[in-house]
Amino acid sequence: MRTRAVAASVAAIVCVLTGCSNTPGTETDPDPSETAGRPVTEELFVGECGSMDDTELQAITKISDLTVVSENAIRCRWESASGAYAMFTWYRGSPIDRESSVAEAVGRTIQRIDVNGHPGFTAAASGASCEAGVENGDGFVHWSVNYIVDGPRDSCDVVEDLARTTISTAK
Repeated sequence: MRTRAVAASVAAIVCVLTGCSNTPGTETDPDPSETAGRPVTEELFVGECGSMDDTELQAITKISDLTVVSENAIRCRWESASGAYAMFTWYRGSPIDRESSVAEAVGRTIQRIDVNGHPGFTAAASGASCEAGVENGDGFVHWSVNYIVDGPRDSCDVVEDLARTTISTAK
């Protein structure tokens, strides 16, 4: 029993002396190869739900009954009786290239976009489903839309418009 107490004390002292910080390559540190050589855009405050309200979201998506079903400082989701949905997420301190690579790896069609000087991408799963990520400082904002079946607008045009609206109203 005394040996365990001594070992725990030694471990605590070593931790204090070495700083016990995250080492490079842990989950919390972005992979330097993903952001190396690329300037980081200015981080803007995009507000809760990307500063989007139900009325504005309905106008852009052309789905009149989309209403928010969950919201907080980093993620909001709107749903329709038809099963269609839209979702906003603010990823802070996460490299956008990782998200784009994952979308490509699962078979989505990637297109590069630029939103007011903020590089990004759209990732189409079909005409009814698309996502967009736009760099924002050391993270990115992300919109996804799924009409379930072909919607009244191309889903990639919709998520790009949502991203443009979020970035243009950010402070």
